[in-house]
Amino acid sequence: MITPTQAPFALHAVVETAAALSFIFTPEKQLPACSPAARLILRQYGGLLLSSSAVCLAVLLLEPAEPGFGNSSSTTCRWIAAALGTYHVWPCYRAYARLRIANVGGRGLTSPEKEEENKTDSSSTLGGPVAHLAVHLICLGGFACAFAFGDWSQ
Repeated sequence: MITPTQAPFALHAVVETAAALSFIFTPEKQLPACSPAARLILRQYGGLLLSSSAVCLAVLLLEPAEPGFGNSSSTTCRWIAAALGTYHVWPCYRAYARLRIANVGGRGLTSPEKEEENKTDSSSTLGGPVAHLAVHLICLGGFACAFAFGDWSQ
């Protein structure tokens, strides 16, 4: 059974694995008309997301009997939660900016062609900016609680 403190680790692993696969296998969905160099950077970012998911799985799979780490309220797990929580600030910012660009209608922020491209891309890539903002806010809140309160199921 997953404890409340472990839940953000599980959610992060699921959400970021899906995102990682998108960045690795279809980088052009993340950044349309990107250069070959940009595709490499996006794929590298996908690898980074996969490694963060692996860290989450390690936290979830460690035995509680392992001293100082397997217990979700341990100092190490709490700091891992804090680190992963700070990551989720940036996807929230990106989703908010994408929503703002769409709402402003391109005035000074994007060209009309890019605005249309953003609208198409936003609705097709893993749910668009509204879904991204909601999911990353949930992850951020979960990791913040895991850091602040530890394992409150004990």
